[in-house]
Amino acid sequence: MTNLIPQMTWFRPVSPYQNGGFYSSFNREMDRFIEELGGSAKSNVASPRISVRESDDAVEVLAELPGVDEKDIDVELTDDVLTIKGEKRVERDETHKDAYYQERTFGKFARSITLPFEPDPKTVKTQFTRGVLKITLPKSAGVKEHTVKIPVKAAA
Repeated sequence: MTNLIPQMTWFRPVSPYQNGGFYSSFNREMDRFIEELGGSAKSNVASPRISVRESDDAVEVLAELPGVDEKDIDVELTDDVLTIKGEKRVERDETHKDAYYQERTFGKFARSITLPFEPDPKTVKTQFTRGVLKITLPKSAGVKEHTVKIPVKAAA
């Protein structure tokens, strides 16, 4: 069976044990158990879910940040590492001070991605619309020229 989705060779998503599957469910249950015993589970918001796309001209990163204000998001570029940091702040409703049931999380988050090249920070563009942060990292002419096709020859 052929894979119909083109695969990028430079981007490796995190382990499925970190962001989904059995271990993620287990960690959530352990956090609830610790809280019931009067302890404190992790207060951090989970890393934002992302999509990474690459074209001949740019790499585009989309990060889901529902409930986060634009002013609470920082985007940093250090060499070839892009970092998205921020904080989802608690919404206070004075008429309903105590939650009966709470699955929503609040707190600080950070997510870093190693890119296949060092983008020029002056050319990076960001757009935040309806809870989705879009970061476009254009490739320089040098990066585009760096890829060279090698001919494949049949054995004699």
